[in-house]
Amino acid sequence: MAVKPWTYYLVILLVASSILCFVNLGKISLWNNNEPRYAHTARNMLESGDWITPRYKGELRVDKPILTYWLIAASSKLLNHGKVNEFTARFPFAVMGVLGVIILFFFGRAVSGDLAGFVGALALLFTNEYILTARRSIPDMALCFFILMTLFLFYQGYQSVERKRLFYTLAYIFAALGFLTKGPVAVVIPGGTVFVYLVVRRDLRGLRRLFYIPGVILFFAVTLPWFIMVGPEFCKGFFLLHNVKHGLVGLDHQKPWYFYFPALPVCFAPASLFLPAGVWGWLKERDRAGSPFLLPLIWFFFTLLIFSMAAAKRVVYLLPVTPALALLTGMAISRFLEGELDKGFNALVETGIALSFLCLAVAPFLPMYFKLHTGGWLPALAIIPIFLFILHIKRPEAKTDALIFLGLLFFAAYGLYFIHYQPQYDRFHRSAKPLATRIKKVVDDAPLYRMGSFDAALEFYLGRPYLPKISDAGDLKEAFLKTPKRFFIITRAKDWERLDKAYKSKLQVVFATVSRGKRFVLLESTGPKP
Repeated sequence: MAVKPWTYYLVILLVASSILCFVNLGKISLWNNNEPRYAHTARNMLESGDWITPRYKGELRVDKPILTYWLIAASSKLLNHGKVNEFTARFPFAVMGVLGVIILFFFGRAVSGDLAGFVGALALLFTNEYILTARRSIPDMALCFFILMTLFLFYQGYQSVERKRLFYTLAYIFAALGFLTKGPVAVVIPGGTVFVYLVVRRDLRGLRRLFYIPGVILFFAVTLPWFIMVGPEFCKGFFLLHNVKHGLVGLDHQKPWYFYFPALPVCFAPASLFLPAGVWGWLKERDRAGSPFLLPLIWFFFTLLIFSMAAAKRVVYLLPVTPALALLTGMAISRFLEGELDKGFNALVETGIALSFLCLAVAPFLPMYFKLHTGGWLPALAIIPIFLFILHIKRPEAKTDALIFLGLLFFAAYGLYFIHYQPQYDRFHRSAKPLATRIKKVVDDAPLYRMGSFDAALEFYLGRPYLPKISDAGDLKEAFLKTPKRFFIITRAKDWERLDKAYKSKLQVVFATVSRGKRFVLLESTGPKP
């Protein structure tokens, strides 16, 4: 039996995405505050046996619905006997990163052919924000994947006659999973995209089908039970505080409306670099309403509009635009290789290719910016993309060769970073594990408090459900009353220096050390309350 040509594309995508999503996945510490918060909450869930109520630091965590915690907890249960570590916390999202690349390939095939699907899937894999988020234990990759699946299944159902109901039903189920991951945005983005798409196509019958009753019933059957079980306190905090107020006012991450415009070309390269070509391709189509460029364009601009209107903004929030940009990239480059459109379109694709080579030429200098040891040889690698780009200019007829080299360079650059430089960056600049290990050797099972500003990563690696916080002299006095014999406090050096002398006399410094550029002090009680 002959192997179909598209299966070769599929094997390449599966191997490349698996390598980039999984290499050293468990050897990098949980970074920032978000990764350890989700991992810590999942660990509390496993230790308490309560899989309904997410708790962090002993309190109800209302930031996000339950699915992210379930994924981490289930992964840890299956892969590590119920113990949460870096690999088990990130594993579900790395899997979704790989699956997203594969689904994008089939989406591109359905919209514009095998080549468009293949190039689009590679563009998704090599997009900076996508591959980095696929390797983190935060809900944004899951949300992106569920939105991609919802729109892919809608498109399949819209094009199908015999299996229309099946695809629409599955689309509602994936929208429900997205809702359990990050709330209403999982419905607003695909729902709004489809609505605008059908309006532009003037398809009133399609609009009526959009509200597919069995799908709506299944959506509520998947989402409502957990929200009912977790109770009104969570619902009030999540929907009113973390959705309405966060969107209108911004609890944190407040940015101006134009925040995403300068961030988009850099953080979502190389796929973002081909957006102008995608817009041009749609403008040049005779039947614009029937153009394959239309759906991803609406997807991109609608999502950008929604997130730009919100008061709170972070680059990772915009992750759901990456599949749309990747689809546009795949269609633009496939048309470019086939020579179907005009000189203006070709010039925009060539510009995207040139900027992609420029990104690769700049990449070898980034480790120097982050103060990593490069050995002096890494910047020399910038010569390779520059040389290949010059070769491409001199041989414009060899379009396919230039794109193959471009793909190989992106794969090599990410591989070098994840294999060599990310572990180095983690070890010297990001890991809280060395400090946590040193504290645990001294503290053992004695009571441990935290004082002043703190970070979730250190709390996670200390391995306790949570650390009671000492905010002022009253809290410190209470700590002496509760634990008169012996207890410890971990704090920043600046907070220790500001402490009242009456309390300083009853606390001794066990050790002081620098971790991730900040000076920490471990204190031990030495007597009764002041």
